[in-house]
Amino acid sequence: MRTEEAAGPQLEPGDFVQLPVPIIQQLYHWDCGLACSKMVLRYLGPLDDGEFESALRELRLTRSIWTIDLAYLMRHFGVRHRFCTQTLGVDKGYKNQSFYRKHFDTEETRVNQLFAQAKACKVLVEKCRNVQHQHQ
Repeated sequence: MRTEEAAGPQLEPGDFVQLPVPIIQQLYHWDCGLACSKMVLRYLGPLDDGEFESALRELRLTRSIWTIDLAYLMRHFGVRHRFCTQTLGVDKGYKNQSFYRKHFDTEETRVNQLFAQAKACKVLVEKCRNVQHQHQ
């Protein structure tokens, strides 16, 4: 970590928290969300790979993983969380992005159903302004 002069005020010891989150590398170009979810789950407690794979099968998560899928995955493992998003449903702006293009039409219905069923499934989803996100 660089300790040279940085722009802005110096950080004091109480200004940040460093958590011992385990590093899990992605296996493919499309599984960044799954790798991050696994890091969170392993940080929170023991997680067996078989248990994780079983959850993916049960939730029918394949190569097309949307953020709402990750919210359901966290709920499956009992992780209290709130999913904040700018769009309650599929953002049609992704339709022409190469990552989504191939399966967008079939995934749109599935993803919108997950949003519609979220409250009944005890997945807390809120529309929030100024949510920052990025994708490969």
